[in-house]
Amino acid sequence: MLEKKIKNKIMEIMKLSLEKSNEDKNTVFVKFSGHSECLEIDIYIKGWKPNRNADFNKIWFLCNHSTEENIQTLDEIIEKLEKLNK
Repeated sequence: MLEKKIKNKIMEIMKLSLEKSNEDKNTVFVKFSGHSECLEIDIYIKGWKPNRNADFNKIWFLCNHSTEENIQTLDEIIEKLEKLNK
């Protein structure tokens, strides 16, 4: 079961993903799989296009890492999203 602090960070990532997908043609895909505690995120700066790799990609299985590692990784993703269009 995920700790409240980690759940809040995942919700922040989802919120930022929605906001940033509406700015400057960014496209952000985010998926959380509860059964495996896996967070997947793809960021396409200036929008998604066929046959183009994401500018940023992360697949993170939270259950395989310590709380500290999870918080650090989630914070890095949040920072990446916050920096879009700055």
